[in-house]
Amino acid sequence: MQRFFRRLSLSQKIVIPLLTICLSVFLCGLFVLGHWFAESLERNARQDIAVFSKRVEQDLQYEQEALETQIELITNRGMLTQALEKQDQILLMQILIPLKSVLKLDLIKVIDAQGQILIDLRSSSLYGSKLIDQAIANSVSNGAHLIDLVNVEGGEQVLQVVTNSIKSPSGILGGMIIGRKIDDTLVQKIAAGSSKHLIIQTPNYVVATTLLPTKRQPWELPHPNLPVTSIEIEKQQYLAKSIEFSGVSQSLNVTVLYPIAPIETAKWRLWEHLGILYILGSGILAMVGFFIARTITRPLQALTQVAQRVTQESDFDIQATVMTEDEVGILAISLNRLIKQVKILLEEQYENNKKLESYNQTLEKKVEERTQALQQKNVALKDTLRELKNTQSQLVQQEKMSSLGQLVAGIAHEINNPVNFIYGNLKYTEDYTQNLLSLLELYQKHYPYPAPEIQNAQQEADMEYLIEDLPKILSSMKIGASRIREIVLSLRIFSRLDEAEFKTADLHQGIDSTLLILQHRIKAQGKRPEIKIEKHYNDIPDIQCFAGQLNQVFMNILANAIDALEEAFDQGLCPEPLIRITSSQEGSNVVIAIADNGTGIPEEVLSKLFDPFFTTKPVGKGTGMGLSISYQIITEKHGGLLKCISTPGKGTEFFIAIPIR
Repeated sequence: MQRFFRRLSLSQKIVIPLLTICLSVFLCGLFVLGHWFAESLERNARQDIAVFSKRVEQDLQYEQEALETQIELITNRGMLTQALEKQDQILLMQILIPLKSVLKLDLIKVIDAQGQILIDLRSSSLYGSKLIDQAIANSVSNGAHLIDLVNVEGGEQVLQVVTNSIKSPSGILGGMIIGRKIDDTLVQKIAAGSSKHLIIQTPNYVVATTLLPTKRQPWELPHPNLPVTSIEIEKQQYLAKSIEFSGVSQSLNVTVLYPIAPIETAKWRLWEHLGILYILGSGILAMVGFFIARTITRPLQALTQVAQRVTQESDFDIQATVMTEDEVGILAISLNRLIKQVKILLEEQYENNKKLESYNQTLEKKVEERTQALQQKNVALKDTLRELKNTQSQLVQQEKMSSLGQLVAGIAHEINNPVNFIYGNLKYTEDYTQNLLSLLELYQKHYPYPAPEIQNAQQEADMEYLIEDLPKILSSMKIGASRIREIVLSLRIFSRLDEAEFKTADLHQGIDSTLLILQHRIKAQGKRPEIKIEKHYNDIPDIQCFAGQLNQVFMNILANAIDALEEAFDQGLCPEPLIRITSSQEGSNVVIAIADNGTGIPEEVLSKLFDPFFTTKPVGKGTGMGLSISYQIITEKHGGLLKCISTPGKGTEFFIAIPIR
């Protein structure tokens, strides 16, 4: 070795170590660059899987929310409620079969309040199968709202189901269960347009997958709490990320798989290109070394400067000038080729990174747009559902009050004619009776000793008592007829069917007529004393209003006050029940205040007092519509204000403010 080194020229002694160092540095640089690119490929793949798993979770939640919205729309149909009340299975089939087809449901089941199954509609793949949903069915008959996953006994199928109660104004009629299968079609739709695979499995079997496995037994997949992990499935390597999709009684493990083979192929191609680049670079360095060994001249310095500029400025458009055709010229050409090759590689890397970034941005944008669209649809569906409920409650209450008003007006009209006949003839009857009694008195004065037969008749008739009691009887009949006239007038005032819909009315008259109708409840009943009514009427003008609807408001508030006082008395909290009614004019408004000295309303109930269907009364006693309709009458029909102030243990007071027009 020493002899060989001695035979080398001085330039060769300089070039060979320099060439060795350059080759080593070049090799290390290529190794570092290759390692960085390989790590970047796998890191980007892991990030892509994490983002995709979140999208899968959002898609599954959207499927769940869609089922909830669909069952809300189905159970709120009036025809469905009527059919369930009559237990008309044919009508139920006519309603639900088209909905099952349109909504693409695999299961619709209707259960009455006794737990009996009225309708059980299934897709063809579920015929003859037994669903493990007995616990859900028992809960649905009691009006429960559940979201769960149901297994099919003897099969490798799972249904995503939601339940909801079916109600009427009289209470809960039963419930409904709807469901959709979690199968290969669902996961293929979620994974459409992606190179990733999905597996949904229980601890016992695979429910759905985009792979074509040789078995349906569950695989050993990573826990949902773990980050992206490398696993092997049927001798294939994958990057995997699991999430948990939960129901009330069980959960499913949803795993996103990304094959590692494309990443390994990309890594191999990268190292292959780097190897070629290393061989090419080594050859160039060898030629440069031999050229340096021959000529240590300025062309070498020029090449060195070009290489330095390219390295320092990262400007791969710089090219070395080829001044000779010898080794220096060849080295310059090779250096130019090397610069171009590096530029091409960097441009390819830049384009790949740009495409990857564009793909990520497009994916995020699509996910965001889809999320916004779903949120807007959910908001629109909830608004529509709320409007339907309000409209339904208004129509029901208006129909009830209209029927009640017509009934009251009809009864008042029918009673009014005979009462007027009786009341009008009582005056003449009283005058005729007085004339007869005066005539009888004259007969007794001028014929004090009538015939024996007349004397016997007088004794039998007890003329003295008859003369004394007959005027009293006529007076009592007159008072009773007058009382009946007052009641009939109050009924006509309360119904307001004989007046224009919007006209000037006396609110005091409406309150008094309402109190007269409720008189049977105000009187003492059993151990409860009579409810004391205090009226503090001030001078208020007649106002333009819907008089009949305002009487409904007075009726609802006064009836609720009587209910509260009866409940408080039964609990021993209100020995002297009292209702105080005050009227006044405040600015451009007429204010009516109705207060009671009951137990008051708790704070958590007070905030929901005017919500439709909200009631604290037992089933069958209250529908929760009275105060809700009253609030709409005051605020929407009259542009006024209805509020409630209550102190627990002291009582409740309602304030009604109506503008003076």
